[in-house]
Amino acid sequence: MTKLLMSLLIMFSTLLGLTATHSVQAASSSTTTTVDYTTTYRGRQYQKQALVYLPAGYSNQQRYNTLYLMHGSTESARDFYRDGNFKAVLDHAISNGQLKPSIVIFPTYYPSRRFVTSDYYRDNRLNRAFAEHELIDELVPAVERRFSTYGQGTSKRKLRASRQHRAFGGFSMGAITTWYVFEHQLDYFASFLPVAGDSWTVEDDGGASATVATAKRLAIVVHGQSFYIFAGVGRGDGTISSMTSQIRAMWRLPQFNHQNLQYYQVPGGSHTPETVARAVQHFIPQLFN
Repeated sequence: MTKLLMSLLIMFSTLLGLTATHSVQAASSSTTTTVDYTTTYRGRQYQKQALVYLPAGYSNQQRYNTLYLMHGSTESARDFYRDGNFKAVLDHAISNGQLKPSIVIFPTYYPSRRFVTSDYYRDNRLNRAFAEHELIDELVPAVERRFSTYGQGTSKRKLRASRQHRAFGGFSMGAITTWYVFEHQLDYFASFLPVAGDSWTVEDDGGASATVATAKRLAIVVHGQSFYIFAGVGRGDGTISSMTSQIRAMWRLPQFNHQNLQYYQVPGGSHTPETVARAVQHFIPQLFN
């Protein structure tokens, strides 16, 4: 065999190897898709869409945990996903074994972008409506039908049975939504990640203005259910005072302790999706474990 032919064979083999390696990497990378569903708000129907992160190697032959993460005021799901760099955060956590391969859903509480205003207090009615009805009646069934989860069906009985594999979290007004989800949907979710937002279940800014009443209202819903609340806030975030007051009040009640209610103040963190991502990174090793 001539040296020229040998060189060509080596080069060809190398190219094949590079191509094969590239194909494996491409096939194993995470993907981002969407799920569509219909919701009704105040008697009118809206077509909505949530962003969905699928882990590397996603397969319909495997069951996956689901984590819902909601944006803050004026944001969209895509804004939040991009600004928090969540694709890279989730890729890293899963590849390092900190998080089991999971499906992560980024929904919006706005029925449409026409509801966006600069007055985030007006969002509260949307946050409550999303948590009380839309989430479990429309969005979760749409996700469970489309993707391979532990729900194995969309009946309320099957969704309740799979609650340990379902978590909900959010940022700012998304955190207000998270507290509502804890209050109204504890039968369907076992873990909660409110970041940079207190509970407004008693009144607006209730974590600060109605601290004890808020803590007691949240304690009422527990009824012996197991749960984990992973609350976070940036140390430079203006919401830290209301969150800290509420968390401390909750710790004084028998339903809560430092295991089922954890609180992390992100060093150098501010009121941004990037800080949310850091809080999520902090708690991820405990999620679904």
